[in-house]
Amino acid sequence: MFNFDTDLFNIKEKEQLTIGNSYESNSKLKWILADKYKTITDTNTLDFWIVNNWGRIRGFKPIERNINKVAKFKKELEERRLTTNSFTTISSLSKIASFINPDKFVIYDSKVIYTLNWLILTCENQNGLTQKYFPMPSGRNSIIVNFDMNTIVNLSHINKHSNKTGLYIPKQKAYFAFCDFVKTTVKRVYGKNAHPYQLEMLLFLLADKEIFEEIKKIKITPKWNQKTNK
Repeated sequence: MFNFDTDLFNIKEKEQLTIGNSYESNSKLKWILADKYKTITDTNTLDFWIVNNWGRIRGFKPIERNINKVAKFKKELEERRLTTNSFTTISSLSKIASFINPDKFVIYDSKVIYTLNWLILTCENQNGLTQKYFPMPSGRNSIIVNFDMNTIVNLSHINKHSNKTGLYIPKQKAYFAFCDFVKTTVKRVYGKNAHPYQLEMLLFLLADKEIFEEIKKIKITPKWNQKTNK
């Protein structure tokens, strides 16, 4: 359970947020913060509480450079096009967006995109490239580091697509394409009244379990071993 002992929340909100399991608490938090974004003029404290405390990304500190970066990102949300610089910290910035409007934006997390790219590879693109992949944000998870998805994707399409840039959605458009995909697909999975973050959470949870177990089954036989076995 997260620590909500901060002046950002009143007594009633703190009570609401500490009742129920982690999923229920996070769901309530989405809408409580969405309401605050509608009424607060200076949102710097709220922005960086989401990233540093809730998101546990300590490196993205509330210094002037990052404050300006968040402000620019919010304008880019309206234009539906990110700069390359914004995408370098999309895992942090998208956390803020997911609270500004939970029904419109979701978190572009490395584990979520890892899962989605694996599903695209094994389901949509079994017989060729029919669906482009989402560019991977940086991640610290050991599975993501040890089983690099970009390498898996590139090797899978090495015969037909030597230029890997053709395999991926451009970074300027990737976040919005991801949000659109989640908004459409979540209703097929959870029903017409579902919220996008429900599917996002599912993709997040799958990375460490089902997806990892599938990836462990990948077998590559080196050429030297093929000669030995002849």
